[in-house]
Parts: sequence; C-alpha cells; structure tokens
Amino acid sequence: MIRPMLRCTLLGACLLVCFGTARADRRYFVQSYTPYVAPAGNLELETWAIARAGQGDSTNAAWQTRAEFEYAVTHRLTAAAYFNFVQDAGGAPQRFDGPSLELIYQLAEPGKLPVDPAAYFEVRANGTEVELEPKLLLGRRMDTWVAAANAIGEIEYLLDAPPGYESTEKAMKVTLGLSRELGSTLAVGLEGFYTTEFEEGASNPSAYFLGPTINLQSTKLQLSVGWHAQIAGSPKTSKDLNLADQPRSEFRLILGLDL
Repeated sequence: MIRPMLRCTLLGACLLVCFGTARADRRYFVQSYTPYVAPAGNLELETWAIARAGQGDSTNAAWQTRAEFEYAVTHRLTAAAYFNFVQDAGGAPQRFDGPSLELIYQLAEPGKLPVDPAAYFEVRANGTEVELEPKLLLGRRMDTWVAAANAIGEIEYLLDAPPGYESTEKAMKVTLGLSRELGSTLAVGLEGFYTTEFEEGASNPSAYFLGPTINLQSTKLQLSVGWHAQIAGSPKTSKDLNLADQPRSEFRLILGLDL
C-alpha cells in the first residue's frame, strides 16, 4: 500500500504546483485541527491514509483510511460524515469500521480573542462499539505563522464486552503544532502530541510523538503530509519507547478537494 500512497502524494503535489493560489481553510497539520472553518456553503471531499508502524511484534504497518464529506453549514459551523476502514498489521484484509459524524463550531470570530477557539465533537459506531471524541481546538495566526493546540478526549463503549470485562475505554490526547507559510502554496511545520490511556488498575500507558508536517494547496485542492516518531513512552518496552501500546512512528496523508 505504500507505493500507491507515494504515487498519490506525487500526483497531488504536481496538481497543486500547477493550480496556484491560496484557499481560505488550510489544513496545516495532520494531528491538530485549527479553529478556522470553510466559508458557508463549501463542500469538500477528503481522503485520509494513516499508517502506524513498529507496534508490538509485527514488522508490518497497520493502516486506517477514511473518506470524508464536509459541508460548511454557516460561516462558523461545519458538519462532516466519514466512512472508516482499517487493516491490521498482521496482513489481514481491509475491513469497514463504521461511519462517523462530526461537528465543528467556531466559538468566536477569528481575531476577537487572544486565542481563537472552536469546539469539535465526533461520534463513531461500528456495531460492536461506540466512540465519542470531544475536542477543544485553539489557534493563533501571526503574520505567516500559524499555531494550533488541541485537547482531545476519547471514550469508547464496548457493546459486546464479556461479563466481568471493562466495557468503557478512556484516553486523552494533547497536540501542539507550529507552521509557517512559504508563499500561497506551501506551508511547513513541526507538530507533536502526547497520548495516554486510562486503565483501571493498570499503568495508564502513554507516549510522546514529534515530527514534521507539510501542506500544499490551491483554491480547489490541498495535500497535507506528516510523519511523527515516538520519542518517549511508558511503560518502556524498547529503550525509552512504549511499543506494546503505541507505534514506533505514524504517517498521515490527507488529500482534500472542494466540490
């Protein structure tokens, strides 16, 4: 699957170089959402590809892909529907992992507060589990620089948990990103995130990740790519890393097209 994704990246980059000028809503990061939304009436198709490598004993990457239709209901509210697919690292065939619904509401007009805020909520269901994901999105524009921070909660309800097993799983994630625009087409940045799981009677496994992000865009098309390596984790299973619960590295590609 890596070769098709590389071909998709190169094709998207060539198209963006050919097309030219900047768009209003720019995806500077692949882990962090900014609080800035598209103009009312905008409809966008996004495809996601996420590869997580180096977790556990497998030498293969686990893949997650998403197809998203996002519509700007107003100039401050967007709604989106996702179709999720996953492929385990062991080489099993890709399977459908249920739909998701997402809402993003801009809490204040950009520039009115010292930090621009927005609220995010996503719900996913696949028949055996329901996952809720609330987020607080914070951002700040400073000339050609853009900073973003997200506080993310993850609550997963297992609908078919056997008697005596915990039916609720909880996790938290905090992301930080800083990107600089190099003209209207290219932005480069650095992004990091911390993730932890809350397990009753366990060690609450956690990990820190850090890596670069790149955004290429035109008025109709944008491509965002990011790679993040685990730099520390707990409990430690390989030097300073936690490879039992988290991957050694994560690669994300997001290709968006205005319809």
